[in-house]
Parts: sequence; structure tokens; C-alpha cells
Amino acid sequence: MSKTIDIRGVIVPDADLWIYKWFGMDAVAPKIVRKALQEANGESVEILINSNGGDVFAGSEIFTILREYTGNVYIKIQSFAASAAA
Repeated sequence: MSKTIDIRGVIVPDADLWIYKWFGMDAVAPKIVRKALQEANGESVEILINSNGGDVFAGSEIFTILREYTGNVYIKIQSFAASAAA
């Protein structure tokens, strides 16, 4: 069975994530994806995306983290994957 990782809301740098969480806003940062992949430990993962994008540098870091993952990565765009989420 594969692990599911949600990429929902704004893509933000690690240092800014707390602000979005403070206000109860959906956001994802590279450290969330990195931690989820470490927990998956090489198993297949399914990435569910519904995001209008955000910070291009954080988006690029997430892309690199996913690309370097040793297990299978399946991407499912649930609604919207714009800008940095693409």
C-alpha cells in the first residue's frame, strides 16, 4: 500500500510555514514533503496536488526532493496545479 502526501494550498519556504499554520491556512513546505518521504522509507508514494502554487524556490526544492526519492512516486492532480505546484 502506498503512502499519500497532500500538497494543498500555498507552497511556502520552510521558515514561513508557521505563519500559515498560525492563521489556519493550507500550506506546504519542503520540510513536510521531506519528512513524509523519510517516513515512507522507500515505499511507493502518491502525491495529491491541489495548489495554486507559491514560492518558486520552495516548489523547486520539493521537485528535487521528489525526484531523488528512491521509491515510486505517483502524482495525482486533484483539481489545480498552477505555478510552483506544476
